[in-house]
Amino acid sequence: MTTNTLSLVLAASLACVMVLGPMSTPSYAADFSYADWNDVLEAYVDEDGLVDYAGLAADRQALDRFISSIETTGPKSDPDAFPTRDDQLAYYINAYNAHVFQGVLELGPDAKTVWGFTGTGLGFFVRMKVEVDGERTSLKSLEDDIIRDGFKDPRIHAALNCASIGCPKLPKVAFLPERLDEQLDAEMTKFVNEERNCKIDTAAGTATLSKIFDWFRKDFEEYQAEHGGGGLREYINRYRPADSQLSADLKIEFAKYDKGLNRQ
Repeated sequence: MTTNTLSLVLAASLACVMVLGPMSTPSYAADFSYADWNDVLEAYVDEDGLVDYAGLAADRQALDRFISSIETTGPKSDPDAFPTRDDQLAYYINAYNAHVFQGVLELGPDAKTVWGFTGTGLGFFVRMKVEVDGERTSLKSLEDDIIRDGFKDPRIHAALNCASIGCPKLPKVAFLPERLDEQLDAEMTKFVNEERNCKIDTAAGTATLSKIFDWFRKDFEEYQAEHGGGGLREYINRYRPADSQLSADLKIEFAKYDKGLNRQ
C-alpha cells in the first residue's frame, strides 16, 4: 500500500469516527433478575399459596441472594434498569413479598402469626426494618408510601402477601415486568372469585367480602370512580362473571381476617 493510499484510508476512518462516534459496544444496564426469587416460589409455595417455611429456612441461599440484590439495586439507584412503570411496580411487589419471607424466617420456626400477640402487626410491619434500593424502610411504608401512593393500582392488593391465611394466595411465580398487567388481572380475578373473599348469600341478601376490601376500600373506590364510575361493588364486578355479579340490592359485609401464618 502506498503512502498516499494509506493516508486516504486513515482519513476516511477518522471521518467515520467523527460522524458515527467511537465504535465501542453501547453500555446498557442489565435487566434486573428475578430468577432467584422465582426459584424460591416454585420450590416452597404450593398450589394453595401456602409456604414451606421450614424447608426454606434450611435452604435459603436463593432468597438471601435476591434480598441482597433488592437491598442495593432498584428504580432509584439504577433508573436505567427500570425504565417503565411495570418495571418499577414488579420490582416493589417482589421486594415486599421477599422481605415478608425473610421476616418470617427471622421470627423462627415456632411462629404462629406475623401479627404479634396483640394482633396489630406493629412489630412486623412497622418496627421491623428492611432495606430496599439502598434505603431503610418498613413493610408498611413500602406498601403505603411507595406502592399504593406511587402506582394507584388496587390490583396490588391481590399481589402483596403478608404471610397470613387471610391474604391473597401467593402465586408460585415471580411478578415480571413484561407480564405484569396480565398477572395482576389474573390474581385479582382469582381473588374476587374465591368464595372466602366474595360470598353471595341470595337468601340473606348479603355479599360477604374479604376484610382487605374494607381496609383498602378507598383505593378500590377512587380507582373505579376514575375508570367507569361507581364504587367498590362495581370494581369487584369487573373481575366476576356476568352471572355472579354483586347486584345493587345485596348488603355488603366483611369477613373476619384470618391472621394465622400461611404455613404449609
